[in-house]
Amino acid sequence: MKKSSKKTGIALLLILAGVAVLILKGVSDTGVYYRTVAEVLTDSALPEERGVRISGEVEGGSIHYDQQALSLSFVVRDLDEPAKKMKVVYGGVRPDAFDADVEVILEGRYDAQQNTFYAESLLAKCPSKYEGKTEQEEE
Repeated sequence: MKKSSKKTGIALLLILAGVAVLILKGVSDTGVYYRTVAEVLTDSALPEERGVRISGEVEGGSIHYDQQALSLSFVVRDLDEPAKKMKVVYGGVRPDAFDADVEVILEGRYDAQQNTFYAESLLAKCPSKYEGKTEQEEE
C-alpha cells in the first residue's frame, strides 16, 4: 500500500469516528423518556436531569391562566388510572385546543417532592368534534 493511500484511509476513519461521536452526543442530549402520568408517579428512578414526555388528560376545574404573565397551571390525570394526578406549570401561550378533559402531551421536568411537572412544551390534541362523521353515523 502506498504511503498516500494509508494517510487517506486514516483521515477517512478519523472523520467517520468524529461524525459518529457527534451523532451519538446529539441523540443523547435531545432524547427524552415517554411516560404516562401513572408511570411518572410510580417510577422513583426517573432521571431528573433528563427531560420526560408525558401524556394525560386535563382535569376540569383545575385550569388557571394568567394571560399577562403567560402562566398556565392545571392538573393532569392518567388516562387509564384517573386517580393518578399531578400539577402542571407551563410558561407560554395557551393552545387554542386546550380545555378541560382534553388529552395533552407535555415535555419537561418532573419535581417529585412537589408533585409538579414543569412543562417546556405543551401540545393539546384536537377534540373529537373536529373529526369527520363516518358513513354509519350519517345514516
